[in-house]
Amino acid sequence: MAYTQNEHITNDEQSMVFRGKCPFHMIIQPKPGKYGIKLWLAAEAKNFYACNKQVYNGKSDGEKKKKQGL
Repeated sequence: MAYTQNEHITNDEQSMVFRGKCPFHMIIQPKPGKYGIKLWLAAEAKNFYACNKQVYNGKSDGEKKKKQGL
């Protein structure tokens, strides 16, 4: 393995500006770039290295069912 991460890991979300057609794009009004794709990151706080990225593509079926049940 080329890089070993340390214990200073943080979870963060990031919005990447995107104006094309995509079924999971987000519209966030207060942001300067209102249209985009939301990313979840696991980043190392000490060296600013992104260890893992995941695209947020909407709520899962389980989350939708929970909300409907309330």
